[in-house]
Amino acid sequence: MRLRKYREKAGDTMARTAYCKRCGKEVDAGEMCPFCGTRLGKNAAHAAWCTERTPVKDWMYWNSVMRLLLPGALVILVLVLLLEGISGGPEAVEKMLASSFLPVLGILLLSTLAVIFVILLLQGKELSDFVVDSRGIHETRYLPDPTPLKLILRMKAPKLPEDGSRVVRLSERQIAWKDVSRVQLWPEKCTVLFYAPAWWLRIPVVCTPFTWEDVMDYIREKLGRKKKVRLPQSLTVPASPALRRAARTAPVYREPEVRQMRMDEADPPEMSPDPDGTDPLT
Repeated sequence: MRLRKYREKAGDTMARTAYCKRCGKEVDAGEMCPFCGTRLGKNAAHAAWCTERTPVKDWMYWNSVMRLLLPGALVILVLVLLLEGISGGPEAVEKMLASSFLPVLGILLLSTLAVIFVILLLQGKELSDFVVDSRGIHETRYLPDPTPLKLILRMKAPKLPEDGSRVVRLSERQIAWKDVSRVQLWPEKCTVLFYAPAWWLRIPVVCTPFTWEDVMDYIREKLGRKKKVRLPQSLTVPASPALRRAARTAPVYREPEVRQMRMDEADPPEMSPDPDGTDPLT
């Protein structure tokens, strides 16, 4: 994964390109590098871009929070009611539901969401570097202009780079094509959601208008013919009709036709002369 110079305020919109290891440059996808002439491998071609994201305004961050917070609150509610029912019976459960337990749990949940809102607000902006290639989907998150507070709020050590770098790498995650179980499209936000397994969101890929079609092409190429992967109708590739093989029939043996001939139709036999030259009929 490479940051590619901070992406000019994260406005980088690259089409499908290839990375040349010899000269270390992004070049147009093809067989040869136009700068050094090195042959580019199959895995060199990829779609790469970078987007700027604000966690407090990004629904994907809130989605990650809700997937943990709401099930946790539900588990607490069920456990409390179960323990109350074991100790006091159904009447105790009814009494607890009629009390202020549920309002208190709701206030606690809202307070937690308020704290999370403040944390996401103070985290500031970050960069997401996406690469889609023949192996899978890769995401690398970076923090521009890091401060100790931003690092602490992201549960990172408050240690700034010693070389004075303006960008800190936060995390990496990736998913191989063979592991993808489900794909959903969010065209309004130019976002593709990859699930593995089918009920768990692994990577939300935030595309740009310039890279959307490249990502769609990769999905059709790698997943379009897989029956086990749940795909939108626009990404499925219809199976090619089976070629009908010509039936190989064994040669049929036909009996020769036999027709009875009459004597008057037969040619008279040729009589060869005797060795002494006399006619055998004389």
